[in-house]
Order: sequence, then C-alpha cells, then structure tokens
Amino acid sequence: MKIKDYQDGKLIILSEAFDDRSKILYFSYSLSFIFSATIFAWIIFSGFVNITSTIFSLSFASAFYVAGYRFLNKTLMGEKIFINANKFLLTKSGFLHTQKKTYEISKITNFRNLDKPEISKHPLAGETYDYLGFQTEQQVINEMHGDNRLAFDYENKTISFGQNVYSWEFEEMQAVLEKFQNK
Repeated sequence: MKIKDYQDGKLIILSEAFDDRSKILYFSYSLSFIFSATIFAWIIFSGFVNITSTIFSLSFASAFYVAGYRFLNKTLMGEKIFINANKFLLTKSGFLHTQKKTYEISKITNFRNLDKPEISKHPLAGETYDYLGFQTEQQVINEMHGDNRLAFDYENKTISFGQNVYSWEFEEMQAVLEKFQNK
C-alpha cells in the first residue's frame, strides 16, 4: 500500500499490476491458457477439419481463451482510493475495464477491517482424515477469497474492497479517513 499526498486530498494505492508473486503466477497461467487456446484454434483452421474435431477444438479454444482472459485480468488488476473532504473515490481497474465509484465522505460509517473468516468444516470431509480433499479445498478457497479485506457501511449497504490489507495499513487508512471526515 502506498499513500501519496495531493493538494486537495490523498491517493491510496492498494494494489497495482504485477505487484506480488501471485500476479506473476497468474500471468504465466494466462500465457499457457492463451497458448493452448491458440493451438486449438489452429486445429480448426488447418486442413484436418471434420465436424467432431471442429466442435471439440472450438469448445476448448473458447474455454481456454476465457480462462486466459480471467487470469490476465487478475494479473493487471489494481485498486486505488482517492480521499478528500467531500468524496471517497474507489477505482478498480483490470485488463479491459475500469470501474469508478464515488461515495460521499459524510455518509461513510463503520469503516472496518474484515479479518479472515473462521474456517468451517466442509460437510463432505471425513471425520478423522480428509480422504477426498474436500476440507483442504475449503481451506484454500477461504484463504483466497476471504482475507484481509476492508469494508464500510454506506446508505444501508456494505461496501467491501481491497485484498491482503494488513492491520497496520488499515490503521493508516482509518486515520486518513477520520482526518477528512472531521474537516
């Protein structure tokens, strides 16, 4: 997380493209899926075409292109927050899109850090040993999707954002937000 001062507010950069090892891994996944999809597309346009190979190659090429796009989007994902006396501007950007949402600073309440959730036991996990790996998958999903996010309440809705924001970074952001809310 980086905090930059501007004349009328502060810019907080939560994440950028290629800013951690997992995004580099996602990039390698995207390259492998796009390469595989290109091979299936090449099969379609080469001379070895019959109806079954065309349908098979087209379905795999489509699925692999979608998977490659999703991994590329995760690689290039970034989140920025601009805070000043009037607004809280949350910007999420990816490969081909940018999403901006503006919130009035005076209507933001209950700014909080969402800790990792308690890991519940998967209903199909074994009693003594996880033979099929269901509990292991449940733990991986909880680690990937429920960790160290931020949230606040805004007009009877909970707005959550950020990923892997540590408690000391949350405290810095909370101080910045309180500074602008008290003006």
